[in-house]
Amino acid sequence: MPFFFVGAHTAIRLHWRQHLQQLLSVFISFSQQFPINLLHCSSMEMMSYASSSTTTTTRVSQGCDVFLSFRGEDTRTGFTSHLYEALIRKRIRTYKDDWSLEIGNFIAPALLEAIEASRYAVVVLSSNFATSKWCLVEIAKVVECMERRKLNVIPVFYHVSPSDVRHQSNCFEQGFANHEANPEITPQKVATWRSAFAKVGAIKGLHVTPDKNESEIVSEIIRRILQDMQDKSSVNLSHLTKGLVGIESRVNEVINKLNMESNEVRFIGICGMSGIGKTTLAEVVFHVIQHKYQESSFIENIKDISKDHNSDLCKLQQKLLDDVLKGESISVRSVKHGQTLLMTKLRDMKVLIVLDDVNHADQFMYLAGGREWFGAGTRIIVTTTNADLLNAYRVNETFMCEELKGEEALRLFCQSAFVDGHPKHGYENLSDDIVKYTGGLPIALTVYGSLLYGKEEKYWKDMLKKVQEYQHKEVLGRLEVGYVRLDRHQQLTFMYIACFLKGRDKELVEDILTDIGMHSESGITDLINKFLIAIKFDDCVWMHDLLQQMCWEVLRRESQQCNGKQIAIKHRHDVLDILSSKPTVCLRFFTKSI
Repeated sequence: MPFFFVGAHTAIRLHWRQHLQQLLSVFISFSQQFPINLLHCSSMEMMSYASSSTTTTTRVSQGCDVFLSFRGEDTRTGFTSHLYEALIRKRIRTYKDDWSLEIGNFIAPALLEAIEASRYAVVVLSSNFATSKWCLVEIAKVVECMERRKLNVIPVFYHVSPSDVRHQSNCFEQGFANHEANPEITPQKVATWRSAFAKVGAIKGLHVTPDKNESEIVSEIIRRILQDMQDKSSVNLSHLTKGLVGIESRVNEVINKLNMESNEVRFIGICGMSGIGKTTLAEVVFHVIQHKYQESSFIENIKDISKDHNSDLCKLQQKLLDDVLKGESISVRSVKHGQTLLMTKLRDMKVLIVLDDVNHADQFMYLAGGREWFGAGTRIIVTTTNADLLNAYRVNETFMCEELKGEEALRLFCQSAFVDGHPKHGYENLSDDIVKYTGGLPIALTVYGSLLYGKEEKYWKDMLKKVQEYQHKEVLGRLEVGYVRLDRHQQLTFMYIACFLKGRDKELVEDILTDIGMHSESGITDLINKFLIAIKFDDCVWMHDLLQQMCWEVLRRESQQCNGKQIAIKHRHDVLDILSSKPTVCLRFFTKSI
């Protein structure tokens, strides 16, 4: 319920105006004493929290798409390296043994597990392949999975004859002879290896000869894999969304907004607050549809990468060009030069590009400045916490990410908290309480589920108390990234609402903010467009509970740094206590006087 009835309008304004003016005087006092860079000490922590949400695509689903089997001394630094890099550019999750997981006299279980978890195996058969018993163990496992219809195999005959592979002749003959002469290897095992070798040699693969262009072979391998993914698109979506609750309907909605049949160049936005799942959604959509485009590029975590405007934007332009112009040697000298290259090189290409976590107009301008930059049928997907950017660049459609509701929120939490994904007997009410407190925010559901996994009931009860008093730093850290991006006046407005005005009538909030000299209407609109507040519940100003607690944590942390005392903030009254007892409280997020 709102803290006040809206009735006694004038009295309420006078009452809260006094408190807000006191808070404002503290801000000004500190600004004059401590001209410190905005949240400097905690910003690096926030970057680490943010970067952890944009790790490799392994978070899309367990396992990987492709297992690379090869003889390291033959192709690791050449063909296999180029193939691996090309697969990664296409966002095809690939397992490659970079560190030779051969330990003692056995092959590391991780390799065999990776084969089991993969959908495709690319076996690069080179002249010394059969000299390694570990390579032969791999190929035997590959054939075993293939015969169980769990694995598609693409052989690459690298400077060797397919006939020699089938018959283990010429360059392969001595390798098998050595294994047969080894008393530690049984004849049955060698026979299994020979059989697997022959079966892979009988598959129609790709033959790399000295006179062939290896980059064309790499492109053909990727084309085959993506084509097969297309033929199994419904299965592919199910595979990609394994473990991701409620995402399939969202993926299909975004794909519908992309209007794949149209030849126009379309920009699609994915919006929502930090931690809501925008990047994960974009990643799955990208993976599902990328086979429909000549080339594709996923530029992630743009906000954090492009801190140094010119040099970092150049790096992003370079990555985009490298992804879509494989084989061309192009060097971006400046952002203007990169802009020109993108306009001239991509205007006849049908490409798929994801710009993830955009927070500034320049990122838009220099990476995808206009529809005329791209060929017919191109699709640009942009994820952001700032709806104003999407409106400014007139995106064709926008998908709004929302919190998970009811059963979906409980399912996501239980996937992290319990072995079988369902609440244990006696934990049902505790699970419901924690899910309710997270407000359906995916990052919070996942973090708390992981923290509680395998723990006893007493630990759960203790954690629930802590959650109600003080959110886990990873959750608050992810949310604070959105707060740090605000300008000074937006931060002031946001802090006032979090501390005093949440749940109040919108008109009352605007009047109070105007009374203390804030640009109330534009400030509220800015925060709405950045998904930090909303207007709901009979025209009242609403804020997610976790965002409110993040604001309290900022205030608590800065107060403690100044006063040297631990201060618990559980309610707006605690904020008033700080202001009345410590008038010189430190709030470092304000750097200039008003």
